[in-house]
Amino acid sequence: MDYTPNYKNYSLDELLDAQKYIDKESFPQRAQELELEIANKLKDPKIKAEFEELETNKRYATFWPRFWAAIIDGLIFTALLYIECLLFGVESSHQNMVLQAVNGIQYIGYVVFMHGFYGQTLGKMVMDVKVLDHDTETDITLKQSVRRESVNIAINSSWILLLLSISISLQQLGSVPEVLTYLIMGLNSLATVWALSEFITMLFNEKRRAIHDFIGKTVVVRL
Repeated sequence: MDYTPNYKNYSLDELLDAQKYIDKESFPQRAQELELEIANKLKDPKIKAEFEELETNKRYATFWPRFWAAIIDGLIFTALLYIECLLFGVESSHQNMVLQAVNGIQYIGYVVFMHGFYGQTLGKMVMDVKVLDHDTETDITLKQSVRRESVNIAINSSWILLLLSISISLQQLGSVPEVLTYLIMGLNSLATVWALSEFITMLFNEKRRAIHDFIGKTVVVRL
């Protein structure tokens, strides 16, 4: 005996869940009944407002997808760095500041390019989230992508300049001036504070925008 559900007794959440999983080809009539009942539910202003708020929260609830996307991208670049070390005969080491700086520049280039042309890094593609223009929620421009990464670009550029200064000092003086040591410590502290502020900012605004999203006038959404 075929069971026919009474959708009138379903809540809006239950109706949406049923619509998500129903086989429309096998049960076309039930699919139509679901759509009709959902439309009827949304005629209630209170239910409609709650539904829109729920959908908005879901759309911008990107903290964990972005976190895992960053992990995925990090793993990709760890593998890339290892391959590059093998190709160029360089020993892979976290203590090698030049190597880490070069990897940082490569990573920023990758992020700027992928966001500027696709709105997603490979990690974001896997996690099904995308960077959009905040005002129009359309694809961002390459200029926005660069602006979005401007602080990271500045930090990594400063790091490269410090490394060059250290190299020149070692060649000319045979030692590293104390001021450069303090600058390195300060830059490391700045990078740490920046990274923490990014995560903290995401937790305290409705659309989960990090500081770089405000700078680039962007927002990250679930697809």
